[in-house]
Amino acid sequence: MSGNHHFTYIIIIMLCMMVSSGYAQPIPDTLMMSRTEAEATFLQRNLRLLAGRLNIDEAKAQVIQAKLWPNPSLSVSEVNLWSNHGAEALGRISANWGNHAQVAVDIEQLILTAGKRKKLIAVEETGVAIAEQEFEDLLRSLKVEFREQLAELHRTQQAIAIHRQALGQLQQLLSGYQRQVQAGHVSRSEYMRLKVSEVELMKTIDDIRRENGEAQRALKALMGIAPQHALMLADAHVPDIPVNAIKALDVSTVAEWVQSHNAALKAMQLGTTQAEHNLSYERAQRVPDLTLSAGYDRGGNIMRDFVGIGLSIDLPFFHRNQGQIKAAQLQVEQHRLLAENTKNEITAAAVQAWKDLLNTIDRKEHIGTGYDTDMAKLLEGYHNSFAQRHISLLEYLDFLDAYLTTKANLLETDKELLMQYETLRYHVGDQLP
Repeated sequence: MSGNHHFTYIIIIMLCMMVSSGYAQPIPDTLMMSRTEAEATFLQRNLRLLAGRLNIDEAKAQVIQAKLWPNPSLSVSEVNLWSNHGAEALGRISANWGNHAQVAVDIEQLILTAGKRKKLIAVEETGVAIAEQEFEDLLRSLKVEFREQLAELHRTQQAIAIHRQALGQLQQLLSGYQRQVQAGHVSRSEYMRLKVSEVELMKTIDDIRRENGEAQRALKALMGIAPQHALMLADAHVPDIPVNAIKALDVSTVAEWVQSHNAALKAMQLGTTQAEHNLSYERAQRVPDLTLSAGYDRGGNIMRDFVGIGLSIDLPFFHRNQGQIKAAQLQVEQHRLLAENTKNEITAAAVQAWKDLLNTIDRKEHIGTGYDTDMAKLLEGYHNSFAQRHISLLEYLDFLDAYLTTKANLLETDKELLMQYETLRYHVGDQLP
């Protein structure tokens, strides 16, 4: 054996050991789930969704706070702890105490004017509507992220199965070739070429497994599942999408759905409404509030037990809330511009997502439903023909490479189809099933 051949054998053995080491690892507990079960778990246990719901409760708490009236204030003053020689006798308050005790008690209540309380409630109630739309947008965006990872899990899961099947066929040929080499019927170079192809396939499987692991990691984080469990989809096929409904759409319909049903756009438009309510509230601040008071004074006036009422109000000579009103007006205009910009951006993105989806549907339909089955039958035929020495090693390996590339493209097309559909659904709301 030459030195070059000896070195080649060592490299192949080392690669086999490195690649095969992944197959000897213990398999963790596997959770077999359908897409429906996985999504139900995601909706129930996703921590970002749980936290997002709290934003709505927090906004509702602000409405409760806005509905509360200001508390009255109570003050006690003019209390003397001792008396001098000229103190007037006022009469005892309790037992032998209080004959010379003086005290003043005042209670005040702030009265909001110009409908400030009602206007503030309107601001906070709009905040609840914004929080609900922001949660809806969060839910939709997380669904897109979740279903993207679910599609990636399906793609990699199917790709691993396809490559393992091809690897099994190749290893069958290698077993037969090894006996033929030992008998001197075939050259060792052909055997070594098959061996290299086996190592390449094993390496490809490990690469896909790592991609599968990344999809599992993301899904387990989204679903709140312990990391030691392995996820596997029970569904062998990708879900159908409403192709006819998608083809029946037009640009104006997509744009109309965006303006009526997109949660992010609704939140921005409600932001404009909230800014308008806030402007109304700031304008109401120009009207000063009233403070009503009632007081009792014992021994501090010409009347021994004096009871009086009062009214106080700021005189708006200098401060009429001019700065806050101007700022609120600018905020209204700013929110209007941002809402219009958001509408344009989301509409453009939705129309582009629809067009991309149509292109992928055309590609899928051009490939046809029987193409996948035909390729599998052809591979089986090439495998048998090569085993019977009817075709050359190069022809067999070329077709095997073409077959694996085709299967990878088909799986990627299915994933693109699902993701583009989910992206379109995110933009137009639930108008598509």
